[in-house]
Amino acid sequence: MKIEDLKYITPIDINAAHLNVTSAEMYEEAKNFNQHMYDMQRKRHRFNLDMMGIIVFNIIVFAVGCGTAICSYTSLMFYLTGGRGFIGGNVHIAVIPAVVYAIAFVYIILIRKVYDWRVILAFSFVPMFTSYAFIPLAIGNVLIIRNAKQIDDEIKGEPGYPGFAELVLSYIRDEENAEEGSMNGYSDSEKSDDLESERKENPFDKYRTRYQDGGGLLKDNDISSVINDND
Repeated sequence: MKIEDLKYITPIDINAAHLNVTSAEMYEEAKNFNQHMYDMQRKRHRFNLDMMGIIVFNIIVFAVGCGTAICSYTSLMFYLTGGRGFIGGNVHIAVIPAVVYAIAFVYIILIRKVYDWRVILAFSFVPMFTSYAFIPLAIGNVLIIRNAKQIDDEIKGEPGYPGFAELVLSYIRDEENAEEGSMNGYSDSEKSDDLESERKENPFDKYRTRYQDGGGLLKDNDISSVINDND
């Protein structure tokens, strides 16, 4: 759905998440629009799940990778700093690539929102110097980010992006600007006639004192007496 395909709904209505319906055609378009917004919300939810997935995945791999950085058999940096087995290496230097990767991940993906899988793949190689346990990170990041970007490309051109709020519909009739075939409503004259008829048929009107007599309210005791007399 494109914004130019909409006949009655304007960008102002979409931003306000509200539409006053004055015709059956407008209601039909609004109903279809809200259904489309619901579908887009579901796709956005899938995108959010992918982003949550890549965060959780990175936290798990990061914990495992840093935990194995104290062995020369699993860490190239630990070996290069003189480590043999579990001794001799500099752990602080060994974890530097992992820390650099964590900063880059937060800045590029979470802050700048760059979803180019080639960029993600490039800096996903960095923590491998800390531990070989980071090798699955590059594969997982690419797969998840490519799927997330595909979803984002599908929905970012849709009206209402990124919130996709459904329209709240109201039905306030505008008599001057109402279209032919618009939704039915009562005119002021019809309301006045009905009200006048109701007043004429009110059985308690004879008990209502006039304003000039200092009253104006129906007396409860008079109403009670009439009800008792009718019984």
